[in-house]
Amino acid sequence: MSANTKRPQEMNILVIDDEEKICELIKIFLESAFPFHSVVAAPNAAQAMQKFLNQEFDLVIMDHVMPGKLGIEFIEQLRNSVKYNKLKIILISGYLQQEDVLAAIQLNVKHIIVKPFTRQHLIQQVSDILKINPEVETD
Repeated sequence: MSANTKRPQEMNILVIDDEEKICELIKIFLESAFPFHSVVAAPNAAQAMQKFLNQEFDLVIMDHVMPGKLGIEFIEQLRNSVKYNKLKIILISGYLQQEDVLAAIQLNVKHIIVKPFTRQHLIQQVSDILKINPEVETD
């Protein structure tokens, strides 16, 4: 980066997935593609809410099927909050039913990724949503 090149504004991304390996993989994908941005992980909705108490996020990438609270239920909780009702969200799942998709749309979730997904697809979605360019090739 040259002295005249400005570093992009740091974006904060929260990844919520009860599968630790999926969470770590998403974190690795995002940190390699967007090194100037912060990626934080939580294994469930309860721990995610704790993260929200300490940090603001520009994007949440969350699994739908998790113990304790489904992704749709957590999104509804966020949407009922004035502070988070416009938060950008990517819902990921391998088990979405038609009613889940409809509920997500009604909750203004514009991006749904079906598992399994590619690194390229995830990075492209994040890039489009946050309007940031990846630092590395997405192939």
